[in-house]
Amino acid sequence: MRLHHIVVVCASLLLSSVSARAQAPADPTGHWEGSLDAHGTDVAFQVDFAKNPAGGFIGSISIPGQRLKGLPLTKIDLDGRTITFGARSDQLMIATISPDNASMTGDFSSSAFTGAFVLTRAGGPQVASAPRSAAIGKELEGRWTGVLDVDGGLHLVLTLANQADGTSIASLVNVDEGGVTIPLTVTADGPQVTLTTTTIDGRFAGTLRATGTELAGTFTQGALSAPLTFRRQP
Repeated sequence: MRLHHIVVVCASLLLSSVSARAQAPADPTGHWEGSLDAHGTDVAFQVDFAKNPAGGFIGSISIPGQRLKGLPLTKIDLDGRTITFGARSDQLMIATISPDNASMTGDFSSSAFTGAFVLTRAGGPQVASAPRSAAIGKELEGRWTGVLDVDGGLHLVLTLANQADGTSIASLVNVDEGGVTIPLTVTADGPQVTLTTTTIDGRFAGTLRATGTELAGTFTQGALSAPLTFRRQP
């Protein structure tokens, strides 16, 4: 009777261990390639996930057909084998990672349409670090806002900051399009300032006005060219 009890206990512990392993959260780190079914048209894209030393994950998405490369993911949530991610808060992807961690299938959702997608793991993560530029003057550091006169007006937030290592980083947030964040490089020559990005193949060239409160110039992306003025925020 005693031996039977011990065997039952051991079996229970074994089953608990197997169950725990089966329910362990998936690890999405890696480079993933696949396509999205957009109204019958396959849109090829790639996603990268890497572990964040501070906890959680960082990542990026690339869509070659839209000339989009390494756009940072602003949301990555992992719950068991379900992962939710997106570069825009209004355009999210929710997928289930396969038991062998080799693929994931899910759905993309936006106000315009929804579509299914499939991704296959294709190697290690290729998340690019935020680009670094030479240090900038104090007159440029800080938070700037502007409105790009396209699509009824796009509200933008520009952040320029020096780093402890003697470099600077910059980013542009499109408030009206789900908070999409675009990393930038900065070149400053006196009052002349140029911001460039390979993520969307865009460029801003402007002049810091003598008051130091406005950065006025032109934004270009492909055939698009529009005036843009950034105003310093407190």
